[in-house]
Amino acid sequence: MLKALKVRLRDILNVDLLAGAEVIAGETGMDNEITSVNVMEVPDIVDWVRPGEFLLTTAYSISNNLEAFNTLLPIFSQKGVCGMGIKTKRYINELPESVIQTANELAFPIIRIPPDVSYGDLMKEVFSFIIGEQTRLLEKINEFNNQIRDIMLRRGDMEEFAELISQAMHSPTLISDQVHKSFVFHAEDQTWGAILERVVPATINNTSILAEPGSMEIRTSYDQVDGERVKRFSIPIFFEENLYGHVFIWDVNETINMGDLFVIESATSLLALHIVTKLTVTQRENVHRTNFLEQLLSNKPESQARAILDAEYYGFDPTAHHQCLILRLDYQDRVHPASLRTRKIQETSLILTGILSYIQRKASSRYIWATKPNEIYFLLEFDQNLSSEARATQTRLFVYSLMEVARDLNLEDHCFVGVGRAYPGYNLLSDSLHEAQQAVRILQSSQKKVKEHYGFFEEMGIARLFGTPEIRIDLLSYADQVLQPIVDYDAEHDGKLLETVRAYFEHGGNLRKISEVQYTHYNTIVYRINRIRDTLKIDLKDPETAFSIQFALKIRELIG
Repeated sequence: MLKALKVRLRDILNVDLLAGAEVIAGETGMDNEITSVNVMEVPDIVDWVRPGEFLLTTAYSISNNLEAFNTLLPIFSQKGVCGMGIKTKRYINELPESVIQTANELAFPIIRIPPDVSYGDLMKEVFSFIIGEQTRLLEKINEFNNQIRDIMLRRGDMEEFAELISQAMHSPTLISDQVHKSFVFHAEDQTWGAILERVVPATINNTSILAEPGSMEIRTSYDQVDGERVKRFSIPIFFEENLYGHVFIWDVNETINMGDLFVIESATSLLALHIVTKLTVTQRENVHRTNFLEQLLSNKPESQARAILDAEYYGFDPTAHHQCLILRLDYQDRVHPASLRTRKIQETSLILTGILSYIQRKASSRYIWATKPNEIYFLLEFDQNLSSEARATQTRLFVYSLMEVARDLNLEDHCFVGVGRAYPGYNLLSDSLHEAQQAVRILQSSQKKVKEHYGFFEEMGIARLFGTPEIRIDLLSYADQVLQPIVDYDAEHDGKLLETVRAYFEHGGNLRKISEVQYTHYNTIVYRINRIRDTLKIDLKDPETAFSIQFALKIRELIG
């Protein structure tokens, strides 16, 4: 907060006694912070100056050697002195050009003070100004925070916060909620409102909620709007090192100063609290919904019977068709220490919340959801009069919506969606859940070069067998046993027999096609096939041998 209360050197030019003052050098440093005023009339002043001081001088002590300023100014700048006020016409007439150049290079302001101004009166007035500015800013901060609290107490929403900030700044304002992946926008001027709504999508930041270095600072950038360059301020909303969103303000009237921004920044912890409160309510609701779904998806009739008692409350129709989907976020980084993994788990939870918020706006299907530590269960519900084709179409559209959300949030590489089959009523829902779990496991463990990120259990063919944890070890052991002679030969002779065998089955034993796709001479392919037959005693034309090898290759591809 001390940073927010700073007064700039240029601000003190507003005091009455400096009405005739003139900046004669170092103009670019006029935004330096001023904290106090001191008088320099002795040469050893460098031992006594403090950061933020504004030095007043007549240059009496060095009037015979004004070039000494070229040595003093770099020292003052290094020590954090904000600038210097100098009276001319008494002991000196003008500063040498070399001193002016040094001050400009250092961005060290030198201000010509009116000769009739008393140092004592000026120091008193400047101190009063600094204290007054800080007091006024504190009052504005307190008043604005009270307005935010009033909105919170009457359970207002983000739209009201955006409207309040927009009215206070007289500027279009957007508040992004990075947790729930949503934003609200308000502009008093409807013309600017319509224009800036076009740049809003590019403004919203969907990056990690973990605060990165520099992400806690107010930032300034520019948007090109209909050929006009509009300044945009970005104020982070954070709490306990978590970044929950931003307040974006477009300075369309070019009137916003840093004090205004600090007033808004002071209230961001309350905005974060609003987001966290909303998240807490969602998580509490999820506990009860998760319990309902766990009972409903259980294979125990007594558990399902208890769930049906609450069916109406959760909007569940026991007579409709239902289908389970699981979205799993493979986002855990197991390399980092436990403390960072804990933060990653927290981030995953917030990301899942964001996915849910997005899908609630995009999807048209009826569903009940519940979140787990790194996944979301969806129970889709279909009107009992829908045909199986119509149900399949609705499910596919819902899956596409999930993947679109994942792309929007830059999470597609980490998301896997498994889909069980649809069943009438609710007695077989445990089967649909089991199938969705199987499908997700198969997708995650697949060794295909290009991973698939969603899959329907009923379309997975023989791969449906591979998702069962109990037989994975046996399957991999079988594949190793079948392929071991070929693998060992390749390792010993730097051969490419396994690669050739895989291509052999992919192209129906067509050796010329294998030669083409592997960019290898036809005779080399023939040599390798003969080597497999004569040396390893493996006849690829034998149906049983061919099936065993193809099956082993498929196991390696899916779960190897």
